[in-house]
Amino acid sequence: MYRLLSKRWFDRRHCKFASESTIVDWKNFSRDLCGEHFSRHPVVIGGPGHIVEIDESAWTKRKYNRGRLVSNQWVFVGIDRDTRECFAVLVDQRDAATLLPIIHQYIRAGTTIYSDQWAAYNGIANGPGPDRYNHQTVNHSVNFVDPTTSTHTQNIENLWMCMKRKKKNQMGQHVTLLGTHLTEYMWRQRFGDRPFENLVRAIQEKYVVQ
Repeated sequence: MYRLLSKRWFDRRHCKFASESTIVDWKNFSRDLCGEHFSRHPVVIGGPGHIVEIDESAWTKRKYNRGRLVSNQWVFVGIDRDTRECFAVLVDQRDAATLLPIIHQYIRAGTTIYSDQWAAYNGIANGPGPDRYNHQTVNHSVNFVDPTTSTHTQNIENLWMCMKRKKKNQMGQHVTLLGTHLTEYMWRQRFGDRPFENLVRAIQEKYVVQ
């Protein structure tokens, strides 16, 4: 009887591990598909008449040299107030040389950009010709909403909260998976009404049946 019960316990435990492994594999496969989709159809948000809020935030800590040196992993994001589409990019630095090219890559010319007064954003409105943006700021050390222009970044603050809550619900995730986590969130923002249906389409696009 003991051997029989032990075998049943082992079988259930084995099935549990197998099912958990299958779920992890499926999630990783799905996130890889999301990444491939965005490589073929890059995210570009905003445009004339649109407002895009931008911000950067420290998400996790990385350890080097057996844990002796710790530094932040920064994430730079932007969200279109109208379409709700967003971009999220891992960055090592928060300087103008890093952030301004990302802005030009992901935000259409003619967009009105709202941000805080981080120094790296000072050159946003100085782009030549068609790369020019309308840039407005809010001083968060004084106000959440600028009393004169009504500029605020409350949409992006809500975006941070949602993204970090989802990451926490998924047991934190290892730092190496942070990029795929951000890709999945971008996917859900783009296909918020039908994320699974569009995932199936992405599978069909990749695995074309001859």
